Amino acid sequence: MDIALFNLMSQNRPDETPGEILGMTVEKVRLAEALGFDGAWFAEHHFTSHSVCPSPLMMVAHAAAVTTRLRLGPAVVVLPLHHPLRVVQEVGMLQALTGNRLMLGLGTGHQPHEFRTYGIPMAERTAMLEEGWDIIAGGLTTGRVGYQGRHFSVPDAPIAAFPGAVPPLFLAGGEPRLLQRAARSGGSLFISQGHRRAAAALPMREKLLAALRAGGLPESALKLAIQRYVFVTDDPAERRQAAEGMLRFVRTTLSLREEAPQRDGAFMRSIPFEGEPSIEWLLENAPIGPADRVAELLTEDFHALSPSHWSLYMGFTGLPAPRVLAALEAFGTKVLPELRRLSPEPVRMAS
Repeated sequence: MDIALFNLMSQNRPDETPGEILGMTVEKVRLAEALGFDGAWFAEHHFTSHSVCPSPLMMVAHAAAVTTRLRLGPAVVVLPLHHPLRVVQEVGMLQALTGNRLMLGLGTGHQPHEFRTYGIPMAERTAMLEEGWDIIAGGLTTGRVGYQGRHFSVPDAPIAAFPGAVPPLFLAGGEPRLLQRAARSGGSLFISQGHRRAAAALPMREKLLAALRAGGLPESALKLAIQRYVFVTDDPAERRQAAEGMLRFVRTTLSLREEAPQRDGAFMRSIPFEGEPSIEWLLENAPIGPADRVAELLTEDFHALSPSHWSLYMGFTGLPAPRVLAALEAFGTKVLPELRRLSPEPVRMAS
C-alpha cells in the first residue's frame, strides 16, 4: 500500500498569499519525502480560494527539482478543460524530468462554474475525457498522436518526449465505462472518504465494484485509492480548530458543486448545509487529534475498505504554517510506521 501527501493549496485565510501557500506546499513535500511518504499529489482547481493551483503539472515540475525519491502527480488533470496535445507532451516531458517518478491522475471534473468559465459544455465531459485519454495513451506508448474523434481531430504527428508507457494511472470519476477502462489498464480508482468513518465509505466502494462487475471484471481488478483528511495534534485547542477547519472545508467542497458557488471575489464563503457534521461529531469520529487515535481510525479504514493507496490531506485547518508542518512530522514519525505494519490481507467489515 502506498501513502501519499495530497496538496490542495487552499487559501484558508484572507491574509494568506498564493506565494506563501505554494511555498508552504514545497516545504511539506520535502518533509514528506524525508519522513518516508511514497508520493505527493497536487490538485487542479480554478477561480476560487478552494485552490490557488490551476496547473498541477507545473507543481510536479517544481517539486521534482527539490525531491529525489517521491513519486509525484496531478490529482487530477481535469482533462476536459485541456487540449490533450498539450497534456500528452507535458506528461512525456515530466516522465523524463522526474526520472520516471510520475503518477498520472485524470478526472472528468465536477465544478459547473469551471466549465462555464472555460466555455466547455459540462455534459460533454465524459466523452471529452475518453477522447483525450485515447490521445494521451497513444502518444505516450507509440510517440505519435494522430486521432479522429467527435471533439478532437489531430493529424498524425510525432512527439519528442515519450516514455513508451503510460505512468501509473489514477482515475477520479463515476461513469462506469471510465471505471472499467481504468481497471482494465491496471489503474487505480479514486474515492474521497474525506471526514467519514469507514462504514460510511463502504457504499462508495461497492459502487465501484458494481461498475466493474457490470463490465465483466472480477472484484480483484479494483485498486482503490482513498483520499482522507487527517491532522495529528495533542493540543485540545488545536484539535478543535482543526475540526472547525475541516467543517469549513467540507462546506466549501459541497458548495462547489452548485452552479454558482457563493464567494467574495475568489474567496469562498462557509455556507452550512443540511445534515452537516457537528464539531463534536468530528472531534469524536474524524482522524484529527493524538497520533494513536488517528492510527486507530486509519486502521479501521484499512480493514474495511482494503485500499491500495492513501492520499492524505492535512492542509484544511487554517493553522499557522509551523503547526501544519509539526502535524505532518508527527504523522510521519508516529502514525506512518503503524500503517506500514498493517497486514496486506485485511479482513473487511460487514457492510
